Amino acid sequence: MGGPRITGESESGISRVEFGPEDLRLVRNAVREVAEHYVPERVSDAMLAVHELAVNSIIHGGGHGVLRIDRTADSIVFTVEDSDGTSSVPRVSEPAGQATSGRGLLIAQRLSDRLTIESPPGHTRVRLHLALSPVGAGRA
Repeated sequence: MGGPRITGESESGISRVEFGPEDLRLVRNAVREVAEHYVPERVSDAMLAVHELAVNSIIHGGGHGVLRIDRTADSIVFTVEDSDGTSSVPRVSEPAGQATSGRGLLIAQRLSDRLTIESPPGHTRVRLHLALSPVGAGRA
């Protein structure tokens, strides 16, 4: 992949980060910066939830992924997309018994206002929505 790439604001969103296994800190920093601005009371939730999605991309999606951060009229949307190395459709579920893994999507779902999962051929796209706080709602 050649290292992480961050692009600033664009027509389609706030930020875009390409990431691999060594870039999780970069992902968390990008999420923190945006969350502090738009949903300051949920910075920790955003960072943990998106971190879990990024780890899933690395483990199950070919070793790398892309984080896009967009603002809609009422929420901040963190989209994590990968090349779907496993060819399976991810599902949110409770892990069995004393399992030490398998909680990433469940954590992300519980920390978000809405979580959607799409699996077009060859890709997995997970969108995590956090409602804008009243303070962040008026910011440009």
